Amino acid sequence: MAEAFLAVIIGHLVGDFLCQSRWMAMNKSKSHWKCFIHCFLYTLAVGVFTYPYIHTWIWWGIVFLSHYPIDRWVLADKWLHLIQGRSLRGFLKDNHNDIYVNLDTPEEFTNYHVLRGGFTALVYCVADNTMHLTILWFALTWLLT
Repeated sequence: MAEAFLAVIIGHLVGDFLCQSRWMAMNKSKSHWKCFIHCFLYTLAVGVFTYPYIHTWIWWGIVFLSHYPIDRWVLADKWLHLIQGRSLRGFLKDNHNDIYVNLDTPEEFTNYHVLRGGFTALVYCVADNTMHLTILWFALTWLLT
């Protein structure tokens, strides 16, 4: 089971990062077709890496059908907004108002804004990947037992 999940993680990283172009990343939440292309390539990557451990088409379907809604409707950001975490929507809406910082000079404001935006993006990325990998872990556990 541990080796199979390691294969899931590697397939996930390849599919979601190495096989995803900027075009896909910027447009998958805007178009069903563009999200479909990304999810197809993602499923192919996860499927190839996990093939030695799981051979059923059900697995391929679960990989695709679990990935699509998370990416198409940006569910990680919606979750972060729901729990009042560092959502992308909150970053754009609240600008810099949620944390006190002395912003007396334009340079301090710019540095702070860039740092806060980067950290928000990191939190979003971790939330998104956690959603994908948690679902795949449950599916893998179910299919291999």
